[in-house]
Formats: sequence, C-alpha cells, structure tokens
Amino acid sequence: MSDSIGNMISHELLKLVAAGDEKSFRVLFENYKRRFYAVALKMTVSEVIAEEMVQDIFIKIWQKRAELTQIENLDAYFFTTLYRQVYKHYKKLALDRKLLKLIAESPSFHNITEETLLLRESERLINEAVTKLPQQQQKVFTLSRQDGFSREQIAEKLHISPNTVRNHLADATKFIRAYLDKAALVYMLLIFNSIGK
Repeated sequence: MSDSIGNMISHELLKLVAAGDEKSFRVLFENYKRRFYAVALKMTVSEVIAEEMVQDIFIKIWQKRAELTQIENLDAYFFTTLYRQVYKHYKKLALDRKLLKLIAESPSFHNITEETLLLRESERLINEAVTKLPQQQQKVFTLSRQDGFSREQIAEKLHISPNTVRNHLADATKFIRAYLDKAALVYMLLIFNSIGK
C-alpha cells in the first residue's frame, strides 16, 4: 500500500463525507490538517496566515463535499486547492502593496479611497493589455467597451460582420483576463523572491 494519505482514505469514508457526515469529515480533517499547515507555513512564512488557510481550505472542501467521491487522486485535488489559496493570498498581497505605494505617492492620498485606487490600477492594467492586442481586436474592443458602440454599429463602422465583431470581443476579453492574471503572478513571484532578504 502507498504511503500517501490520499490512498489511505477509504472510498467509503469519502462517501460519508459527501453525504454530509461530520464525524467522517473530522477524520479527513485530522488526516490532512498538519500537511496542509506545513505547506502553507512554508509558502507564506506566517503561522497566522497558514492557520487561516487551513480553515478556509476545509471550509471549501466541505462546501464541495459532493464532488469527493468522483476524485481519483485525493492528494492532488486537496493540494491544488491549497496552492490556489496561496496564489490568491499573494495576488491580494501584491495588489495591496501596489495600492499602498499609490497612496504614498499621491499628493492628496487622504481623500482617495481604496476602492478608487483599486479601480485606477485595474483600469491601468486593462489599458496596458489593450495596447498589446492585434490592431483589429484593439479597435473593436475600444469601440465596444470604451465608446459604447453596439456590435452592429462596430460592424458597419469597420466593414466587418457582427459575428466577426463578437469573435474579436471574445478573443480580446480572453487575452485581457490572461494578461491580468499573468501580471498578478509576476507580482507574486517577486514577493516570493523577496522573502527572507
């Protein structure tokens, strides 16, 4: 038998958890909490944050317990959940640091709310992503999202079909979302590299 805890958890136990049995969930929790905590602590270097992450992860597992019986590799499923939690933590931390920097550099920072700064930073990143789109996608996206033109109006203006406009908008939106995610990941990696310095 493998040493993996995931392999040691019986399918019957998972079925009980999936059915809402709290005692079985407690068994699952006891089997994984130390490993989750150790990994979270190593990646965040904070006992408080690591403990909060373990709690949040098990809340998510409980909320999605119906999926447990369909999972083939329990370890992979659980630790992917953990890594996503760590990623979200550093993504938020990176954004918070950028917001603090913007606040410090603003001559009237006392009158600027966090929501305003978040909006400004989001707009900056979106505008940056738009400049990297292919020319036609950039035109379509700008006419739609910034100028408020309908698909039909854009199609007429650019002499293309409404379906082509729709496809350009879908591709542009997909690229911009990926760009924003990549930007957040870069910030996270920079923070990782700075830990301990």
